[in-house]
Amino acid sequence: MVDFTRRKFLGAVGAAGAAAAVGATAAGCSENAGGSAGGDYDMPTYQPAPELDVQPFYATETEGMESVYTEQVQTYFKSVNREPASGGTVTSFQLTWGDPSKPLEENPYWQELNERLGVSFEPQFVPQPVFDQKFATMLASGEVPDLVFVNDQSAVNLQGIRDGAFADLSETLSGDNILKWPNLAARKEEIWGASLKDGRIYQIPSTVWALTNLPVMRADLVDQTSIGRAPKDAEQLFTMLKEVSALGSGPGGQKVYGLNQYAPDKALMFQRLFKTGPEWQHNDNGDLVHMIETENYRLMLEWLARAWAEGVFDPVSMSPTPTDIVSGAALRYDAVGAAIGAAGMSQWEADLPGAKFDFFDMPGFDGSSQLVVRNIPYGRSTCVSAAAAEDEERLTQILNVLDYFSAPYGSEEHLFVNSGIEGRNFDFDEHGIPIPNADNLPEMGVQYVGVTSGDNSYRIHPNAAPWADSFVAVVEAMAHNSIVRPLEGLEGASQTFITKGAQLKQLLTDFENGVITGRESIDDLESFVSNYMSQGGTQVKDEYTQALKDAGK
Repeated sequence: MVDFTRRKFLGAVGAAGAAAAVGATAAGCSENAGGSAGGDYDMPTYQPAPELDVQPFYATETEGMESVYTEQVQTYFKSVNREPASGGTVTSFQLTWGDPSKPLEENPYWQELNERLGVSFEPQFVPQPVFDQKFATMLASGEVPDLVFVNDQSAVNLQGIRDGAFADLSETLSGDNILKWPNLAARKEEIWGASLKDGRIYQIPSTVWALTNLPVMRADLVDQTSIGRAPKDAEQLFTMLKEVSALGSGPGGQKVYGLNQYAPDKALMFQRLFKTGPEWQHNDNGDLVHMIETENYRLMLEWLARAWAEGVFDPVSMSPTPTDIVSGAALRYDAVGAAIGAAGMSQWEADLPGAKFDFFDMPGFDGSSQLVVRNIPYGRSTCVSAAAAEDEERLTQILNVLDYFSAPYGSEEHLFVNSGIEGRNFDFDEHGIPIPNADNLPEMGVQYVGVTSGDNSYRIHPNAAPWADSFVAVVEAMAHNSIVRPLEGLEGASQTFITKGAQLKQLLTDFENGVITGRESIDDLESFVSNYMSQGGTQVKDEYTQALKDAGK
């Protein structure tokens, strides 16, 4: 890993020079982002959050793996030691998946939040289905709120950075300058490096797990097969899944199949099995190629098509309506947070008496180890309005607010921001875990613009503690066999990907689903690849190739 701490970044040199300066982990765009301040700057100093008051169940140094905790923090540290502001207003533009919070005058949590911040926090909530549309309207109006949720994988959102709507924070957060905001400083250098645009800091990125999904098996079904819980390769896995489908039913008469759901995100499980690697990767000659051009991808499609034809899949596996999927499955792909949470494994077993769940260690298709592609090292981001940042005192106030929202797990501020007022919004259970009060839940959600920092461990709920050893074994194996994508931090370097990425993805999904279900032939893969590349894939490849060259990769 490149050491960013004392490395200088050139202000207005463009993507080529900036990306070359940081080597393997810097992000860059193919055209200049707006508002570049010029001058050199240091990467923000990393200052770890205070240590938690509990010891990890499992500690690791494996790249991509995190420490695992089974105990709940009991004492909380104070992460913000400055006095609240003395007035003013801070506005935000933020995403919501549900209903907005209760109005301020009816919302004790929001009122208390304003008291603790010392400002009037005025968020604008935007539902997820219309977020990009409203984002574009907001930019066109020229009235950009102080804090804006930004998804830099979206063309509309990324354009806001390029057009200069958001502040270049490079000098403001340079080196030890960031220590004015200790919670913003509690993110490692590679997180900043991967989120740069034109070698500059325009966004405050969240910490995320490198591994967020894993396979889960129905051990009660798998144990009835001739293969058992540890198939050694793709052929043994096929046999195991087919034999589960042949069982017909499981506990309580539930219909069961080897697999009951298939979607683009579920395909990652099989990409690991067949070691297809990242979407864009280098071949043996060092040339950039798409995953669909590899032999391993062809082998994966052939295996999945055979599985569909021989009844391994539930016939409604590709239904876009979740309620259509009512059968059980030997193997499925779950979010880590769901599996190890309060309503995870233990609740799944309680909901279906007789079922036994466990984590599944995926093999490689040829008897070797699987190949896992890690997530990009940052998640949702927040940008600061360029107009608001023109006033240094105002910028400090805005960053103070964001620093409070960014308080790490284990802090008093994190507890308040995420759980609210004890006795009203939550109460502690016997484990010391804050449990929401459903009656006052509509008060929450005001704070979503916050970006997470600090400790990024896996935290297993006591209900899921019996699966802790299994979880550690499976995720540690995933991490041990994981790689970083060549384009990490450079996804935004292809303008064609930004504008045509969704179209290309749909093209691929339609063909992939067609081959698996028999509507398309695997023999048409070569012509599909040719069509995919002509629809924009070649342009994406050329732009990424240039970006990698500029970055010295």
